[in-house]
Amino acid sequence: MPWFRDKKRIPVGRRSGLERDWDWSWEPPEPERARWRRWLWVVGAIVAVAAVAVVVGLTLAFVLGGGGGPSDEDEGVLPYAAIVGSISVTLQDGRPAAAVIFEDKCDAYLVVGQEEGPPRLPDGDYFFQVTDVSGETLLSSDEVRLRQFRVADSVIEGVSGQGNHTVWVNSLSSAASVQLCPYADSPGSSGMYQVWVTRVEHFEGDVEVVDSFAGDFHGFLASRSAKALFGVSPAR
Repeated sequence: MPWFRDKKRIPVGRRSGLERDWDWSWEPPEPERARWRRWLWVVGAIVAVAAVAVVVGLTLAFVLGGGGGPSDEDEGVLPYAAIVGSISVTLQDGRPAAAVIFEDKCDAYLVVGQEEGPPRLPDGDYFFQVTDVSGETLLSSDEVRLRQFRVADSVIEGVSGQGNHTVWVNSLSSAASVQLCPYADSPGSSGMYQVWVTRVEHFEGDVEVVDSFAGDFHGFLASRSAKALFGVSPAR
């Protein structure tokens, strides 16, 4: 029988003279109230679990789906995690410097498609920049448009667009390397540098200036850039 059919009249308050002045309230029997509390706890727990499941499902869908937008793979571009290391800084002819430390800043050349590296850069046009290790300080000293090169068959073909940096071409493989100079000395005395490479269509900002104050780092997006560290002897 429902609890409301078995109510007990319980007087509450003070008697003011006549019995009709009692303040009457209704309360269900104790066993029925306990049963209803248990049911409320069960229903609340089910609702909470369902809400958590929905939130987790939406989060996984957002992360795995790339935030609902086109993925790098859909655009034919490998994500940063896959291409980092696919660029290297070497001597002019592609030979590595001792511990990637160069005697002079202008001895440093950019190459891609090293056999020992991870997946190679997709073909296309790219910009590069030289910064300090943190990426906060831009060291390249010429306009962005002059730092453009092209990748074809997973190796550098040469400069493209208005790119004008010195290029050295391997006569056997036809793979080219691009000189990183001009760029300023790294801050402090560490002599360490970082080179960034990003596709032309992923660059943000004005290519007609040296430092484009856009994107994550001077127009370059960290998630769409390959990076490599190198050093120059502090004596130079």
